[in-house]
Amino acid sequence: MPVLRGPLSRLQVSLPTQVTDLYHLAYVSDVMLETSDQEPAQAHLDGQLREILDAAKRNNRETDVTGALLFSGSHFAQVLEGSESAINDRFRAISQDTRHHNVTPLLYGPTGERQFKGWSMALCMPEDLESLPALVRSKPSPGSVEASDLGKGLIASLAAAIGRRANSRV
Repeated sequence: MPVLRGPLSRLQVSLPTQVTDLYHLAYVSDVMLETSDQEPAQAHLDGQLREILDAAKRNNRETDVTGALLFSGSHFAQVLEGSESAINDRFRAISQDTRHHNVTPLLYGPTGERQFKGWSMALCMPEDLESLPALVRSKPSPGSVEASDLGKGLIASLAAAIGRRANSRV
């Protein structure tokens, strides 16, 4: 079993029989975005979200990370895919970002294929999903079966939303 350090050290990772260099991570966090007295709340929020997405896309392209971010207004839920070291580096940075609070990893480990190929960072809103994973009602313990199930549900929901978006463009 691999030894994890830092914020992912509490998660149990089981390796499949075939070793892979591709890892995925799903997490949820509380949103801590700044408010502004100078501009309307929605415009300020949109600007901050755009900054987050632009930075994520730039950083992820440089490290061959793909993924999707769900923004509910009060929570972020995100899936990242890439090399183990790239995922660990991105998650370390996210965990230290003041715009996130109560960052809770749900699922982390090797995966066979990318679900978000071609998306350095896709943005989804709750209305993009057919059903919203029950991520925000309670924070499961990292490494628990409940957390793993929520992580798998998040990946499936975001991948389906991105798939519908791609099909609608054709």
